[in-house]
Amino acid sequence: SRWAHVRENLINHSAHNKAALEIIDSALFVLVLDDYIPKDIHEAAANFLHGSYELRTDDGDEIDYQAGTCINRWYDKLQLIVCTDGSAGVNFEHSAIDGHTALRFVSDIFADTVVTFAQSITKTIYSKDHIPSHLNAKVNSDPTIDTRPKRLNFDIPSASLEHIHHAETLLGDQILASHTHILEFRDFGKTFITGNKMSPDSFVQMSIILAYYRLYGEFVCAYEPVLTKFFLHGRTEAMRSATPKAKLFCECWCSSFPTRQEKIQHLMDAVSEHASLVKECAGGKGVDRHLFSLKSIASKNNVPVPDFFNDAGYKALNHTYLSTSNCGNPSLRLFGFGPVVADGFGIGYIIRDHGLQYTVTSKHRQTERFVNTLARYLKEVQNFCGGAAKIAVRNYRQTSAEKMDVEGLESFDSQNSVSPRNKTKVAQDMMYSEAFDDIYGESTDAGMMDKVKRRPSVDAKTFKEVGVDIDEALMA
Repeated sequence: SRWAHVRENLINHSAHNKAALEIIDSALFVLVLDDYIPKDIHEAAANFLHGSYELRTDDGDEIDYQAGTCINRWYDKLQLIVCTDGSAGVNFEHSAIDGHTALRFVSDIFADTVVTFAQSITKTIYSKDHIPSHLNAKVNSDPTIDTRPKRLNFDIPSASLEHIHHAETLLGDQILASHTHILEFRDFGKTFITGNKMSPDSFVQMSIILAYYRLYGEFVCAYEPVLTKFFLHGRTEAMRSATPKAKLFCECWCSSFPTRQEKIQHLMDAVSEHASLVKECAGGKGVDRHLFSLKSIASKNNVPVPDFFNDAGYKALNHTYLSTSNCGNPSLRLFGFGPVVADGFGIGYIIRDHGLQYTVTSKHRQTERFVNTLARYLKEVQNFCGGAAKIAVRNYRQTSAEKMDVEGLESFDSQNSVSPRNKTKVAQDMMYSEAFDDIYGESTDAGMMDKVKRRPSVDAKTFKEVGVDIDEALMA
């Protein structure tokens, strides 16, 4: 790459440059301090993804220069970015690590911050170790080591300065061509989806495919990475969400002739097919990574590449209009990335108990309109499946159930004549439901639905607590 050549020239130009780059290369991460306050959540997401673009001109000078946060980055490293208002994000290059690796890192930082704060509150009341630390890392301080920040200076030749300027202008083109828009849908989330016997991750995948189909009238290639962590050195397998049943679902949902029941049934069929394929990918039964490896090995060893890889179908499969990924937990508000093809969308999403969060990016496409189409579809599903009243009651029931411990479950089951075998199953299902979806967002289990008749009863007091009109709820 161009940067590789410039970097090599910097190293050869000065031993001082080589030493500075070795310090940066050996660091675990780079801390980025942005003198910048995003105006809204959309700007914040764009800043953490690629930085801001801002041209300035000094008084009496006709030459403008880049003053945006895009020049305050080092993309070779995992970057922790902190803005003036305290908002923070992580930016990393995908070839080195997967999203869930970075998620583990961020989650530990977030959890340790919460625990440290809790310890500071309780230390004057209880013993020092009343609340155990989340990270048991021991810091060995050596007084002979100077840990104060030091400026790294580079001896940059004039030719490299020209390359740096051109790199900034090319980055500016990319930023101006990119659009990021956020959808934080709060009407329902995992609880509502699993309550209707669907996989949350598969449900979200269908929402993305449907939004594109409704907006453009096309059924296009969609990609979702599935973790293969069950295997040694496993990373991901490619899940192709554009299945035959997904196509039937899009056609049915966007038609004015089918009934609501028919549309919901097609949705559930598409979700079920997707969930089954996800499990096959996780079990190492996918084909994309295997085929790509064979093609790469052939190319590196000057072996003729079979005609199969030049087939129009294979090329269409690898032109990913909808590049998607599910990565998140309560430590994150947003998760996103750029599109992988010039005419595609990059869609990162987080599934919460009572909400869905999408970060949608594209280049020169109608990103905001796509997000609005997505939100419209989610509202339709909400209305088709009972509306806001039914969702509020279901959320209340889950919250009440989560408060019951195992002893409470056993007491509740004994009063309702539940067999000893089912007592254990109920407790297991409860724990399964409480977990924030596994790596694929899969929390749908037929056994989990057995809890329905063991949920706390809902009376007039319940409706009052959740703020729902009782007449509206009964109609739902």
